This record gives sequence, structure tokens and C-alpha cells, in this order.
Amino acid sequence: MAGAPRVLPEYLAPVLEFVNSMDVEEGTDQLTDAAALASWLGVASATAAEFRLALELRTALRALALGNHAPAPEPDVRCFDRLPFTATTGAEFAPRATAPATRALTQLVIGYARAQAAGEWQRLRICPGDNCYWAFWDSSPRGARRWCSMRVCGNRAKARAYAARPH
Repeated sequence: MAGAPRVLPEYLAPVLEFVNSMDVEEGTDQLTDAAALASWLGVASATAAEFRLALELRTALRALALGNHAPAPEPDVRCFDRLPFTATTGAEFAPRATAPATRALTQLVIGYARAQAAGEWQRLRICPGDNCYWAFWDSSPRGARRWCSMRVCGNRAKARAYAARPH
């Protein structure tokens, strides 16, 4: 009997959206400059330094998610040190930053930290489909989902594997 699907934790939803603010397959990026970052974060403004930090953070989170189901190089997470937070009670965290954009970016690192503490981070993955690299939440009961969509990327991979076999 199959178990119930795992629901994406509310605190991890913004992290997933942030990681997917860049669509590799489509070649689009929602974070094109500091103004776009501010708009995406829902804050009044962001500096050029915060924009660069956001890109570093997104790269680090994508690399960590990729490592959840495929061998990956050790990600560079030094940007986490520039987004400080403190542990409060249990698995609760509070950002120490005061600038709104930096505070919002820190909330994303807190989402990652909470997911790690809850043992949920390994379910946030990057699709290995050809040129896809879309981040997705593995909602399968056993945590064995591989593709962002079985109908699209999974089907493409199976069709290629079938075509490659001798008939």
C-alpha cells in the first residue's frame, strides 16, 4: 500500500520559488538586476551588492538541491555567512539583518536551515532532464521521485533509453 504524498513545507515554498527564479530550459531569469530582485522579494529596493549576493545564494541553493539525488561538486556556500541568523527556540530562527532585501534573503537561508533540521531538504531536487534543471519537491511517499514531471522529462528519458536499446 502506498503512503501519502509528502506536502511541501510552507517555509520551504519560497526557497523553491527562489531557486526556480531562473529557468535553464527557457533561458529566462526573473532576477536581472537589483530592481528586479527588490520586486521579486517584495521590498522597496535592493542594492547592487544584495543583487550579487542573491545570485550567489541561488547558485548555492541550486547546487545543494542538485546534490540531493546526483553526485555533485561541493557547493560554495560562503554566501550563507553574509546572511546571518540566530536560533531561537527549537527549529525556529530569526534573521539578524536589518536591510529589507538582505533580511528577505536571510529568510531563504533560514528556510534551508529549517529543512535541514527537519530532515526535509533532501526532497528538494533538481531535475536531471536534458536542459531542464527545474527544482521540484519530491512529494512521493518514499522520496524516490527523479523527474520534475514524469510526463515530460521522465518520458523523454525513457523514450531515449528505449531508442538506444538494440531491437
